[in-house]
Amino acid sequence: MTLLVVIAVAGAGGVGAMLIGRIRRGIGTAVGVVAAIVVLALAIAMPAEDSVQIGSSGLLLTELVRGIAVVWSVSVMVLALLELGTGTSTVTGPALLALAVAVTALAATDPFTSFAALGAGSMAAIVVPGAGAGLTGSSPSVRLATLARGSFAVIGSTILAIVVVAWGASAIGPIGASPFALAGEGMRLALGLGLLTMVGAVALRSGLIPLHVWAARFMEGVTPLAVPAAFAWGTTAFVLVALAWGQVTIGETIAVGGIEHILIIGLAVTSIAFGGLAAMIHDDLEHVLGYSILQDAGLATLAFATLNTDAVAAARTWLVASAASKTALAAWAAVTRTLFLEHRLAELSGWARRVPILGLAFAITWLAAVGLPGTALFDARTTLVFGAMPGLPGLVVLVLALTPIGYLSRVAITGLASPGGAVVLVPRAALRGPGARPSGWSPRSLVELARSAPSSAREYRAFLMSLGVLTLAAVAMVLSVAGQLG
Repeated sequence: MTLLVVIAVAGAGGVGAMLIGRIRRGIGTAVGVVAAIVVLALAIAMPAEDSVQIGSSGLLLTELVRGIAVVWSVSVMVLALLELGTGTSTVTGPALLALAVAVTALAATDPFTSFAALGAGSMAAIVVPGAGAGLTGSSPSVRLATLARGSFAVIGSTILAIVVVAWGASAIGPIGASPFALAGEGMRLALGLGLLTMVGAVALRSGLIPLHVWAARFMEGVTPLAVPAAFAWGTTAFVLVALAWGQVTIGETIAVGGIEHILIIGLAVTSIAFGGLAAMIHDDLEHVLGYSILQDAGLATLAFATLNTDAVAAARTWLVASAASKTALAAWAAVTRTLFLEHRLAELSGWARRVPILGLAFAITWLAAVGLPGTALFDARTTLVFGAMPGLPGLVVLVLALTPIGYLSRVAITGLASPGGAVVLVPRAALRGPGARPSGWSPRSLVELARSAPSSAREYRAFLMSLGVLTLAAVAMVLSVAGQLG
């Protein structure tokens, strides 16, 4: 029953944070933080055998479900505090609600429940930031376009997934037991079409090229803090459920042979190549973030080209670790934009030299996103690529998949350059951290410290927000090295 409590607390906390936040932003955020703390404690304490049976379906706790609940709840806590620092108000509630539905979807034994839950939660993660104030200066027309495109992608991908799941369980599907079920070549053709339809749903939900327009516009219309729940973690949950369905219903014999294999590889490689290239050539932080997530999803799509146990396990490792690293990157982008009032790299020369702790956080994020040789992330990337394309073609694609080295290094080099552009316009005093206290603490000084906490938080805002990014970067690094959560 603990699993149900986790889902209930996350869902209620998300709704409460959204409703209360419309009236009192600070209180709404506090509600979200408390809910995330409770979810974290419950997720750690959940018994390993926890399961719930609801009618013909059920919820089953796995280490993957527990791990995602832990990592996502920690991320929500940090993002909520960064939300206060950046002055946005559309992050905490949708992120918690998305956490609730992701846990539901990944724990559910029925794929109908999984995809329906993901659709509902993703709509909240898209609609609330899309309809809110978003980035400073965004017009109502921009917000409406963001809302419409994102909603279409979520609804369309959910419908496609549910339709193909319904076919799989129907009388003529591979799970159906009707005497009218297809057989032989007819069944093989049907399975191939079912696999391609599910991959199409993944492509639409993930914003893979050429279905990437909605994702690019979403990045432009919302704060980067809203991206992890709507795009990184939302995509991760959707792809994981789709892979689980594919393994059970389709099987690797269909995925490996025929035109389906070629089409899936073509879609994945296109997104890997052009996603990395787009992240390399774009100058604004939002597009670098968005196209990097798109490239990650493209690499995970290679698992559909084989659907074997090794590929799916590698995709699980890759998706979870990449979502964590892109959460840290999104936090970095939001804090950098808030501190320097700029989002173009050309105007951010020397950003790391002005805020060294933020530079350290980015360096750890760089390592987590690229993955050092021998780490779980690096091995997962290699397994996905060579599992789908052995030999020289796989080597070429692996090189393309390493383009994060290029675009993240470009950001790092900009940060280490001499300060210029918008960076020099920000007073050094606004970016300083707290100094060391030369003498010991007295009871009186502790009381004074408590009373001055709000003003100190405002004074050292840059330092505190950078600490938040550093926390997310550390979480991403642990997952990059350690690997899958179950």
